[in-house]
Amino acid sequence: MNIAIIVGINTDAISEERFPKWLEDIDDKTFNLSKEKWGDTYGLASDVGIAYYVKKFYKGNVDILTKRDISLKKFNQYDIIFGLFDPYYYTHSMKSSDAYKKYNSIIKNTSAIFCQPLELQKFVLNKKLYTDTLHKNNIPVMDTISFLIKDNMNSTSIINKIKRQCNVWGTNTFITKPQPGGFGIGFKKWNLEKVIKNDKQFKSYLKKIEKQVRIEKPLLLVQDFVPEFENFYEVRTYWLNGKYSHSLGTIIDPDSLGSSGFEKVKFAYPENEYDLKEFKTYDELPEKIDNKLINQLKAMGRKILKIIPEGENGEMFLLRIDFGCCLNNKNNCRDYFVNEIEYLPNVFPEYNTHIDILQKIGKAIITKTNNLKKI
Repeated sequence: MNIAIIVGINTDAISEERFPKWLEDIDDKTFNLSKEKWGDTYGLASDVGIAYYVKKFYKGNVDILTKRDISLKKFNQYDIIFGLFDPYYYTHSMKSSDAYKKYNSIIKNTSAIFCQPLELQKFVLNKKLYTDTLHKNNIPVMDTISFLIKDNMNSTSIINKIKRQCNVWGTNTFITKPQPGGFGIGFKKWNLEKVIKNDKQFKSYLKKIEKQVRIEKPLLLVQDFVPEFENFYEVRTYWLNGKYSHSLGTIIDPDSLGSSGFEKVKFAYPENEYDLKEFKTYDELPEKIDNKLINQLKAMGRKILKIIPEGENGEMFLLRIDFGCCLNNKNNCRDYFVNEIEYLPNVFPEYNTHIDILQKIGKAIITKTNNLKKI
């Protein structure tokens, strides 16, 4: 099979001192295709690390492409294309909704099989759609209201509707985030009383949201603020070719969300996936997550995989389902809920060296390629 992998995310990197042995011989030209600047040094972005593994170990032809190669003529030269740099990344790189339409059109019209499939991408980018879909299938999600992002949004009307909803939720604190989102862009926690008393900051926020590139169904999402979310680990479960791979717990400093610079993250790992020898080399020794919780989330994840679109030929090869704590219910032990679904997630290669996450995803791509070859 003649395959291509598109890179260029320039984030989610691994430092050279943590390179696995198979990655140590990467050449400078390939390294520079996607890298993240860390002060005076650079880390290798996860997409190039994955692509390099596939190119090195797959027995067919593998080309590593960049955004300059996104064209129908180029795509038609391949049997399968893995878009680790996808329409969403391309849109924000080009700062244009036309770029999104162009990339989608190429995917629709190319003779190559494109992974991840468009139906999965569109489903996940529309968070309101997938939360409503999961709710209908008895999967726990946060109650969410939304407002169409458009020019000259009516702040007074929006605040009044948020006020009524906060009364239903029994809260004085709410969060907002735009859809499609990602990277903490537009995430904001609000005090309702302060917003009602002085809406200047909220109006300014709406103006910034209005200026963002609009793709798919652009919505401003509003949810109840869950105080436990800042104190308990959000469990990110990874699924490769439809099977559970591993989990990673994170607590992100809320003050670092939606701001410039790096998010401040604290990590944890499931008890049965914990590697003390490896973790002793990290800056901070991570905590452990109870296996009972992981097993519960894995069971829920398997149900979710049956609900979301995976492509006509089962093209989906990677998924991350994030579970947050905790729903506001009457249970003594509050329930985790689905917070996010990501089809091209950050894989945290700097903090998943104990399982060599780049190799794992590279192997999943090779397996997916071989399976698609049989179709």
